[in-house]
Amino acid sequence: MKLSFTALLLLFYLQNTFATPMIVAHRAGTADHPENTLHAIEMSLQNNANVIWLSIQFTKNGIPILYRPSDLEELTDGHGPVSALDWEELQQLDAAYHFDIQGQYIYRGLGIKIPSLRQVLVSYPNAEFILDIKSPDADPDTMTEKFNKLLTETNSLDRVRFYSTEKKYLAALPKTMNKFKPRNRTRRILANAIMANHCEFTKIQNEESSKRSDEYHAFELKRDVKIVEKFTLGKGTSRVQLIWNPQAIACFRQNHNTKVLLIGINSYQDYQIAKNLGVDYVMVDSPASAKNWH
Repeated sequence: MKLSFTALLLLFYLQNTFATPMIVAHRAGTADHPENTLHAIEMSLQNNANVIWLSIQFTKNGIPILYRPSDLEELTDGHGPVSALDWEELQQLDAAYHFDIQGQYIYRGLGIKIPSLRQVLVSYPNAEFILDIKSPDADPDTMTEKFNKLLTETNSLDRVRFYSTEKKYLAALPKTMNKFKPRNRTRRILANAIMANHCEFTKIQNEESSKRSDEYHAFELKRDVKIVEKFTLGKGTSRVQLIWNPQAIACFRQNHNTKVLLIGINSYQDYQIAKNLGVDYVMVDSPASAKNWH
């Protein structure tokens, strides 16, 4: 007998109420230590982070490294885009130059460098990583070749998953690489489930998904969006806030392979909301704080 959507909602809510989501350290713990550095990764793991989220860009000579902003001067004592410098030049910079705690630059001058992705994968062979592709001028096909070679050489294909707000990068990655679903798809499913009480997953999609590996979706717990409505005589726009609720989770769970990661969980209260929703992962800026939320 086919369950109604309301019955599914109740079933998944009861099943997930006591789930404990895994902690994902955003940029390796950007609130605790200089982000995207080996030091931050080490400290996040010591603070019981389950997965490390890293920002990836490519150097002038095609080496994937850990760095997020578009300009080096935001976090280091250098300037310009990452892609303008080669690996050796980047190693001359202080990756912790602008990191401060209450106005004190306690890491400045301690020799903390921008690490390469290879360094990270070799240094932490048992850790799981989510790689957020940030490189604004990387060629998708060349990027894919670099990733494939590196992950194969370091035996890391099974412990790395890719994310990007740029659909072209995710589309270029082969099926052998784990990746999140495009952000616009997640947003569309979420908006329909919350605002229209309509679940976009169809029977055909479920049958196709059951033949593949887990399907991952990542989105903010709360997100301001602009909705465009079409009318007979034109269209109108309005701003609303999408907030995950049990109804939305039940929709995504209709595909039994779905995993949900909520972004921006930086308080005990938001963590409890995520826990009660039964999501699989929560992204936090401070693993040092999050370890006390369980």
